[in-house]
Amino acid sequence: MSFEYDPNGNLANLIYEQEAKGQGDSRRPHLGCSQVGRECAREVWYGFRWAGQVVWEGRMLRLFDRGQREEEVLVKALRSIGCEVWEEDSNGKQFRVEFGDGHLSGSVDGVARGVPGAPKTPHLLEFKTHNDRSYKDLLKKGVAESKPQHMVQMQMYMCGLKLKRALYVAVNKNDDSIYTERIEYDPALAKEHISRGLDIIASERPPPGISTRPDWYKCKFCNFKGQCHSGVPLSMNCRTCENVEVKFGGEWECKLSGDKLSLEEQKKGCKEWKSV
Repeated sequence: MSFEYDPNGNLANLIYEQEAKGQGDSRRPHLGCSQVGRECAREVWYGFRWAGQVVWEGRMLRLFDRGQREEEVLVKALRSIGCEVWEEDSNGKQFRVEFGDGHLSGSVDGVARGVPGAPKTPHLLEFKTHNDRSYKDLLKKGVAESKPQHMVQMQMYMCGLKLKRALYVAVNKNDDSIYTERIEYDPALAKEHISRGLDIIASERPPPGISTRPDWYKCKFCNFKGQCHSGVPLSMNCRTCENVEVKFGGEWECKLSGDKLSLEEQKKGCKEWKSV
């Protein structure tokens, strides 16, 4: 039996290209709790201020989609062992948390009860997928040391939902192994990072970065390496403009006109734009 092999991956590349064409706008209206635990405050600020449009290649978008699909699988698995799982709040919407002035928020995977070890205690649910190396590091070190960003995310969620426990469920994408860890609420850690997130939001200028070297390993793959190290100008929009002010309630206001700016207006900017 013969077969035709595509050594140049032409068909796969067509699929990747199509995936890339369908990606949406990467600019979030808010600062997500999932970002606050990143080591570099400047990277977080650049993302919140829309310093550049992040464009992913098709293969990476497929990886992200795999992570989303895994959530449904894991919810089904938890229910199969007798856990009650809620994916929506009492209003029929995805669980969300919001802090301070409305600019800092996040969406929660779900809440479960009946978790072995503490069956009567409601647990925040956090689902993640990992490659093999990341998964093995998680097995060796646990969430707090291996994935501090995920730990911060869960602590902020527990604070917002007033929960005392979280269940972290990780899947190895190489062999479908499952890792679980029950996490205790740490109010000090949660409040520290809520304050950090609000400080980043309130900052009118980029905070200090973690390195001045563009070739440093933690900077090499940053989405905003160009803006931080190589003089790439910030994208022109209201959030990167010197004339904008962050306001209470998740709003942005133009200092020149006094107008509240809609999301679409923020993205467009205007002829008076002046980079921060």
